[in-house]
Amino acid sequence: MEMMTSAPGPADLAIIGGGPAGTAAALEARRRGMKVAIWDRDRFPRDKVCGEFLSAESIPLLDHAVPAAVAQASRIRRCEFISPTGRAHAFELPQPGRGLSRWVLDESMWKAAEAAGASTRVGEGIRSLRRLDPALHRGATWELISDNGASNSAKSLLVACGRWWTIDGLPSPARERKVGTAGPWMGAKAHFSGVAHREAVEMFYFPGGYCGLAPVEGGKYNACCLIHRRLVREGSVGSLDNFALWLINVAGHQALAARLHGAVQTSETISTAPLRPAKLRAEYDGTLLAGDAAGFLDPFTGDGISMAMHSGRLAAQELAGAWSRLDSNMEHAAASYRRRLDGAVRRSYVVAGLLRALVSAPGGLQSSAASVIPKLGKRLMKETRWRDSD
Repeated sequence: MEMMTSAPGPADLAIIGGGPAGTAAALEARRRGMKVAIWDRDRFPRDKVCGEFLSAESIPLLDHAVPAAVAQASRIRRCEFISPTGRAHAFELPQPGRGLSRWVLDESMWKAAEAAGASTRVGEGIRSLRRLDPALHRGATWELISDNGASNSAKSLLVACGRWWTIDGLPSPARERKVGTAGPWMGAKAHFSGVAHREAVEMFYFPGGYCGLAPVEGGKYNACCLIHRRLVREGSVGSLDNFALWLINVAGHQALAARLHGAVQTSETISTAPLRPAKLRAEYDGTLLAGDAAGFLDPFTGDGISMAMHSGRLAAQELAGAWSRLDSNMEHAAASYRRRLDGAVRRSYVVAGLLRALVSAPGGLQSSAASVIPKLGKRLMKETRWRDSD
């Protein structure tokens, strides 16, 4: 466990989760003078199933927070859609994006939060929460019990710990999921060397899934896929340890096989399931939610990391406003955050639902759609990006 020293008494803001959303929130809260404590159950560096694409909308935030990390990233200028028949359709991005591994990004953001003065705990999760009476606990409204049994207190709380968190005292998505509804989709990813470099995100579609290839730092490539479990049951040969062979066999996509021919896997394969969209939920009883904890958007929209950081930053702004007003019930902050978050991402969820149908479509329909999407590419990107809302 690592922890920076801080003044005694409750934190002004406790953040559960040290990914892009949580660390962006910590940086914003510290900038506004709040005393911040942030927990993450993992240790850094760490890997995540992620397309590792940084949209142009995320670059200003990252340039300010972690410029050295951004300098390592690969530049991405266009997006290509490759149909099951191998036909490629491309469009130029309105502004260049970047490719950066979560291994580098998450550790850099965590260290930036530490450097900004946040009290940080790694390898330590929060297992339960309890409401407190602020009049009896120096203004604290929450008690947080960590995995090691330690008790911590805070005046406000932000949950930013991903999709399947379970914390006693809050209704988590994992516990709301009904038995037998695990969902048909899984995600997996690995890094490779030896892939010919291109300044593009390449999206290989096939009936029952897709694979995205994107360059990241150090001349490596990230291969990240969304696969229907039906394909895994019916067609997989080999194990996920040899990710390229497994993916090529499952996808049956010759153009993808050609791109990965001769590539050398440089990381462990990691996977996650179920991988399914989650309905937007900005807060619960005055507790704000950010990043994937607030709702999971389809990964092929390409703006997940940006939305996570923007939502964390927005949550911190609202909580800092309540903190400066000594508004301990947080009702105004929660209502304002809910309204602004909905305005920022509502269209993204609608358009992502339409794009989701492409992943499940037959090959012929995918080929037709792949030729049309580039013509609408800039419009689709605009509709799936974060929108600042007053």
